[in-house]
Amino acid sequence: MRIILAPMEGLVDAPIRETLTKVGGIDRCVTEFIRVTHSMLPPRVFYKFAPELHNHSLTRVGTPVAVQLLGSDPEQMGWHGNRAAELGATQVDINFGCPAKTVNKHKGGCVLMREPELMHNIVAAVRKAVPEGVPVTAKMRLGYDDRSMGVACAQALEAAGAEEIVIHARSKVDGYKPPAYWEEIAKAREAVKCKVIANGEI
Repeated sequence: MRIILAPMEGLVDAPIRETLTKVGGIDRCVTEFIRVTHSMLPPRVFYKFAPELHNHSLTRVGTPVAVQLLGSDPEQMGWHGNRAAELGATQVDINFGCPAKTVNKHKGGCVLMREPELMHNIVAAVRKAVPEGVPVTAKMRLGYDDRSMGVACAQALEAAGAEEIVIHARSKVDGYKPPAYWEEIAKAREAVKCKVIANGEI
């Protein structure tokens, strides 16, 4: 079993990652999302969200840290995935799970689960742009309006080259309200061959 520290914006930043990995029991961390829009971000933005890039993408105690990107333009996402790898990222993660209204309004995060084909194109672009030895992974929910899109979106991500998928066991509409719908993660897990990580209520 592996335990991955969930990337919560405004909460799980580099100091928290350092503190919790020093305590122990965490196998991997993921940065807060780096928002990709219409222009190439400078290296300082990557270093702001992922100072671990200066240390081979590891916290001080040696826990790996993935760089997380959020955006809806496949070409821009590909370029930024490549830039992250150039700066030292050893894993590039793509956010399809953020339920925040502001993020979804600007076509980022969970709202993309309404468009599995676009999710596929984004992951495929990042996979093509990132060196072969750097895993491309993704995080999603079970859907946006309801929990009906988990299987279709997981299959789209796998077909695009995602090596691992993290699934938060709720829809966007569910927010963070209990319960978490574990049985729906099981359905997605049975539909793909890549690794699936459960998220929510752990």
